[in-house]
Parts: sequence; structure tokens; C-alpha cells
Amino acid sequence: MKTKHIILVLIGLFLSINTDAQIFKKLKEKANKALGIESHEESLTFGNSALQINTDAKKAFYKEDVVIEMFENNKLTQTQYFDKDEIAVRIEDEKIVKSGYNDSEGFIYAYNKKTDQYEKLSIVALQSQGMMAPTMMLEAYKLPPEPFMASLEKHTNQGLTPNPFNGIVEFSSIYKPENFRHNDFKESKLKSNGKTYTKFDFYNQAGHEGSYVLFDDKNRLVEIYTNKSTTSQPSEGFSMDMMPLGESRIKYDYKPVDVKLPPAKEVKMAGQGMMEMIFGSFKIDKNNGNSDDDDYDTSKSKGMVKSIKKSLKNNKITNDMLPESYDFDYVYKTTFVQNSKKSNAMDMNFLVNTKNANYNGAEYILKEKKAQGKSIMIFDLDLNAMVMFMEYDNQKMLQIHSIPEVKDINNQVDFTIKELPSKTILGFKCTVLQLENEKHIIKAYHTKNAPISLSNFFGFSGSKGSKNLNLPDMKPRLLKQFENSLVMEMQYEDKKRKKNNFVITAKSLEKEPTKIKKTEYESMNMFSAGNMFKN
Repeated sequence: MKTKHIILVLIGLFLSINTDAQIFKKLKEKANKALGIESHEESLTFGNSALQINTDAKKAFYKEDVVIEMFENNKLTQTQYFDKDEIAVRIEDEKIVKSGYNDSEGFIYAYNKKTDQYEKLSIVALQSQGMMAPTMMLEAYKLPPEPFMASLEKHTNQGLTPNPFNGIVEFSSIYKPENFRHNDFKESKLKSNGKTYTKFDFYNQAGHEGSYVLFDDKNRLVEIYTNKSTTSQPSEGFSMDMMPLGESRIKYDYKPVDVKLPPAKEVKMAGQGMMEMIFGSFKIDKNNGNSDDDDYDTSKSKGMVKSIKKSLKNNKITNDMLPESYDFDYVYKTTFVQNSKKSNAMDMNFLVNTKNANYNGAEYILKEKKAQGKSIMIFDLDLNAMVMFMEYDNQKMLQIHSIPEVKDINNQVDFTIKELPSKTILGFKCTVLQLENEKHIIKAYHTKNAPISLSNFFGFSGSKGSKNLNLPDMKPRLLKQFENSLVMEMQYEDKKRKKNNFVITAKSLEKEPTKIKKTEYESMNMFSAGNMFKN
């Protein structure tokens, strides 16, 4: 799929609803009636009402006018004009009769030749559309996804409609040179017409040799270029790259732009009401509390998504490699409550082997879905795998996923420690430590008198497990205290976002033998992440 088609697919799919064929009209009316959806048209609207919504947050993100040209094999196919004051785009394309427009709330403005007026549609604000086009662009141009996902999270928390311009404009505000300073890119300086540019050539992108991104001397994105040379490159994930062979290029020119949205009638496509109900929207109420840019810093996660995809793709773990059974001698039951919403409480049961085994298990139970079946996740550090044993409607299935190796994580933790009054839980007297820094407060209720300890979880009772884990860099005395204890309750408070608060509380601890035999389960490895990536 060509780059311009990625953008036009939304307009073409959702705005091409007018036809001269009367039979199609009748079929559409019958379908709407059957689905309980009535056609909806409001009166003509004037001006830019989207500009009045979350204005400050939008202007903090979109800071410059920019003209964006899109090329396929050196042919200009589309030009977008972005006005930072209006936070709106005008689109010129050879495939549309008159200019198209997008506003900052995700409305698409398209000219209807039959009625000789513009119509506006809000389909981009839907959850599926807020992700679809930008994700396709990320995959097509092999851009690092971590900064984009961090921006998506930030805008969601701010209550904004994410990616109203399908990612094309957003990329110019998201991507900076530091996002490309890691081992997947080669940095160099390029001089042209008296100006100095920073160029990042792509490494390790089979089938896209010669691809690069370019930044000007103000660290602004000025060009994204890719040259797709083969259709047979190995996939590294659920690939959405449908670009044909050849060159694709996006050029950004930061110069004054003036965009005025035309008067338009808001319309809803057939079935949009159902789509809104099914997909919902990324747009939510603003988070309770402020957030810092540090909350969306991706400097420590460069290349992580690619590494995870590669690890999953290279998964070579088979059913034959699993032990005949996973055996446990204790069941530790807890309840997880987030943001004080007890109605959404989730039971978490931990299966523990205290006899020098390098695995442990966990069962997560949503109360409203308990009757539908259950699943147990086994974390096997000998195989570096997560094995899911699922029971549903008298069927038993297992599925194997490799555990991606995550490197270069800075786990240094800086907090103050305070001891609080003790508390008794399940008959065990618990020491209470409060760990606090500028972002969160953690209260850990733990006991040394329980028959199991955290070492049974984190170390899996063996030296190999503890070496493989990336535990926080805490003081040795404190780490030893937790390793030799069992946490009976943990209260987590996010100082900036109350929605992240949670409490985990022990319900019971029983010596209860549990054996999970792999021969009782049918393998689903053909549907595992690694095999799907390979296929």
C-alpha cells in the first residue's frame, strides 16, 4: 500500500458513501434500520470548534507551521499544509476534487460533489482509527515505535484525541535526533546549500537498505526516506507493512501556513454508531493530577520493541522441551484492587514450589469471567519461557511464549525508607516499610514467619533464577530483608495519577499440592507469538 493510500484509506473507506445507484441507497437504509441506526445530519457548522477543546495542551505539542510533501518513486502524490494556530491541516491530492481537511479532534472534511458542500466525519477519533494509520506509517518507514507510543499515552492521559492527523503531522513533533541514537542507526553530518543536517542511516533493516531520516540544525525532522528492495524480508512482528517495492519519502518544510476550515455538515456513516460502541475511543477524561515529561521518557527503552519482536520471532521452544509436569506445594491467594474499585477486584493465586525448582505459577481470575474457565501461567527460567495452561469449556490447551530478553535497563531506585507500626495479616505479624520518592509511595507489609518467602518467587529457590532477574538496585540489607520475607500486603500510591493506585492483599496461604501435567493439554504452539511471526 502506497503512503498516500494509507492516508486516503480513511477518506476513501468512510467518506465514499454517496452513490447514484438507488438500489444501494435502499440497501443501506434497510441495514441502518435493522441495526437500529438512523442517519444523522446536523446543520452546517462554521469555524474551528475543535480549537476550543484542550487548546493549551494541543498548542504545547504542535509548535510550528509545516508543509509536508509525500513522494512515491520520486513522484509527488500528496501535500499537507499544517497551521499551528488553527491546529488544522489542508490536504491537496490528485485523487480528490477539492482540498480535504482535518481538525484537531479527528474530524475529516471531504467535499461532496453531489451536494456541492463539505461534510465532516469523526471516524478518526475512534480507537481503531487513532492507531491504524499511524501504526501502518511506523511499520512502513521503520520508525522506532517507543517515542510514538509514549506520545500516545501522554495525549490519552491529557484527554486529547490522539493522532488526529494520522501520524504524518505528529511525527514532526514527536521525533528528535536523540530517538535515533542507538545501535540500529548510524549518525553522520550532511552539508547541503550552506546548511548542516544530521543524518541517521538505518542498520539491521533487511529489505530496507539505504533508508534514513534527516534532521536540520534546529533538530527538526525534515525527511523520512525508505527504499523497499524486497518483499521477502523476514517479519519481526505482526507486520502491517503493505508498501510496494520502491522509494517512499516524506519531506517537512517549516514555513508559514494559513488554513481555514470550510463550512461543513457533520454526518455519520452507516454503522458508525455500532463502531463507536464496539471500539470506543482513546479519548478519556483528564487524569487526576499532573504528570511530568519524565513519565514519558523513552531514552532507556530505545530498541526495546524491536528486541522483543526479534526474541519472540526466534522462539525455538517446543512442547517436547517442557517437563512432564510442573509440581507445586503451596498456593498463595491474594486480591488485587485498583483505584479503590472493589467491583473490579481480581484474584491472583500464586503457585509456589519450595523444593529447588526453577519455575513458579500464577493464576489471574476475573470474577465476572470465572465460570468461563481458567488459565495458569508458568514462568520457567530453565527454558526462559512462559507456558500458559488454559481450560475452557471442557477443553485443555497449552501455549508457549519465549520471555523476551530485556537489556540495558537502569534499575537504580532512589527513595526514602520509613518503618511504620506493625500489622497482623492472616495471623502473621508483619513489619511495615514505606518506600517513597517524588513519584510514588509503596507500603510493604511483610513477615519472616511464613513457610514461604519472596525468594521462592524472585529467586525461584535457585541461584540461576535470581541471576536472571532484573531486580531493583536496592541496599543489600533491604533486599535481603524482603527476599527472606513474604509480602502479605502492598499499597501503591501514584502521587500524580490516582488511577494507577492499587492494593494487593493476602487472602490465604495453604500447603496444597498441585500438579500440572502437559500430557493432559493439547498444544497450541501453531498459534504462539513466535510461530505467527514466522508465518
